[in-house]
Amino acid sequence: MKFMLLVFGEPHELHLKSTEWIERMAAFMVRFDDELAEHGELVYSEVLEPATSASLVEWVDGSTRVGRGAFNRADRPLARYWVVLVPNEDRALELASSLAAVLESAVEVRQVMEQSTVP
Repeated sequence: MKFMLLVFGEPHELHLKSTEWIERMAAFMVRFDDELAEHGELVYSEVLEPATSASLVEWVDGSTRVGRGAFNRADRPLARYWVVLVPNEDRALELASSLAAVLESAVEVRQVMEQSTVP
């Protein structure tokens, strides 16, 4: 089963954290990615540029309009994600729990629809 683990946040939020927290989080992320890869669970992961650099294409009044910024304006934008291949949802939730504990933040877990991946 494939799941996405999604982490949300703004770059400026890191400035509110201690140096020790940032170092602990960065070291954890390296270990997390390495362990997922070693276990054959990592499909891929990406760290995204800040939401301010995003382009948003919207359908407005019968035509498209391109602007700057993320779609998710009311909340924290998507900052990083992993796609993992795991045996079941429990394992995806276990991985998300370890992320949430280190990040001290919520992690969204969503199953990738079966048969939706195109080569």
